[in-house]
Amino acid sequence: MARYREATWLPIPETTTQPRITPTQLILHSTAAPWSPKRLRDFWNERGVTTESHFGVGYDGKVGQFMDTGVRADANASANNRAISVETAADTENSDPWTPDQIEALVEIMVWAHRTHRIPAHVCHSDTDPGFGIHRMFRKWSLDGTECPGNARARQFTDTVFPRFLESLGDAPAPAGPIVELENLRYGKTNGDVTDLQRALIRRGEKIPAGATGYYGDQTRAAVASFQRKQGWTGADADGIPGTETCALLDLRVA
Repeated sequence: MARYREATWLPIPETTTQPRITPTQLILHSTAAPWSPKRLRDFWNERGVTTESHFGVGYDGKVGQFMDTGVRADANASANNRAISVETAADTENSDPWTPDQIEALVEIMVWAHRTHRIPAHVCHSDTDPGFGIHRMFRKWSLDGTECPGNARARQFTDTVFPRFLESLGDAPAPAGPIVELENLRYGKTNGDVTDLQRALIRRGEKIPAGATGYYGDQTRAAVASFQRKQGWTGADADGIPGTETCALLDLRVA
């Protein structure tokens, strides 16, 4: 499950009914309403809105996550099957700039999406090009055309948000470790991807007494669960089975 740890989890029904996706883009939106993430979630649930997003960011920078980012959200028209969407509180005309708190939150979400989903650190060159953008950038991202997120925020994206995102990545924007397939990283499997997982765990100080054997058994599952708990995760998020976020933190790229 791909969930951003700094966000309040505010699930909507679509997170359990929509199909899975592999995100390659992240698109920023404005809501044309000065709402907190919780108010936006409640509005969607009350009205049965079908153009939902993955995240919402209030004026104060507080983040709510409505859907697993590995599940399709429908705010991006032709990009629905590949894009993470982020709504942001705005005035009713989408004319005000993002607040400093919103900018900070957006940059942090972008960094997380880059590292978790391997979204390339550049602005999208086309509606299908992997990367980052704003809703109005390409008409195919909107059914009827849109000015979202407005002129002020469009300028901020170019002049402030995206440059600060790049600065936040530093000299090593994302892990460049081995490429693995999640289906190979399951209990009872024996393959090279498990070997790469085991080596990554051992480098992080986890104990696998038998070493990097390539076999996913009790020792490997215990090591994965230990690593997950050290991230502050609990319950199903620390079950000893790696997902996209666990792999990213271990410098493993998911195919």
